[in-house]
Amino acid sequence: MQRIAVSATALLLAAHATCAFAQTTQLEAAYSVYLTGLSIGRAQVNIKFTEDGFVAVGSAKSSGLIRLVSKGDGSATVRGSLKANRVIASTFSGRYNSSRREQKIELSVTNGVAEVISIQPPLNTDKGRVPITDESRTNVVDPMSAMLALIAKGDLLSPESCNRTLPIFDGRYRFNVVLSYARDEKSITAEGYQGPTIVCRARYVPIAGHRDREAVKQMADSHDMFVWLAPVSGTRVLAPIKASVATPIGTFTVEATRFKTTRH
Repeated sequence: MQRIAVSATALLLAAHATCAFAQTTQLEAAYSVYLTGLSIGRAQVNIKFTEDGFVAVGSAKSSGLIRLVSKGDGSATVRGSLKANRVIASTFSGRYNSSRREQKIELSVTNGVAEVISIQPPLNTDKGRVPITDESRTNVVDPMSAMLALIAKGDLLSPESCNRTLPIFDGRYRFNVVLSYARDEKSITAEGYQGPTIVCRARYVPIAGHRDREAVKQMADSHDMFVWLAPVSGTRVLAPIKASVATPIGTFTVEATRFKTTRH
């Protein structure tokens, strides 16, 4: 259950940046996580863009009744460099804590090639896990930089803003998130934002690092994963304001309660 909730939250670590920034732009966002209407967690994302790079910090924590059966929290930070409308290098660190264990990961990606600096404790390389190969670590981005799509021009809320594949490697798992246009929505509201969004359908494609488990198969077979993208005020940036993942135990929904942009 926790992994599915984290997967839903991960959809919100996306920001679609469309150009370099002449001044610092910062997005502060807070999210609530629900399972079929029941509050089970909170998440925060803070992304700061500068002229040639970005820093993103995210965290998530379970809350409410869910903590009686499964406690979990996590945090992640990435520092990246931008050039010619793309991420050319990034350094990612993440910490994941559950009722059973804590794991820390440090990862660097340069020109699409990932290097795992540290994973503590080390991964269990049992035979049931699809092996991570050199090819698995090539042409990838870390899980936070993956969500940066730099678009040179065009309507921010165009269907083309959805149509892309995110090739993600987080040090443990290699997977794609395939986005495609679903529909427009005229209005959504959070503190700091009220306005239109574009809704993208998301499809999870496991590549390596996972085990042959029913939960993985269910995620891969799901056609009910969506992310809502909203413009960040004063910029040419789209960022997720909502996401939903339907599962056999109910629908996980992540909704922004705060979505505020400042420039300085």
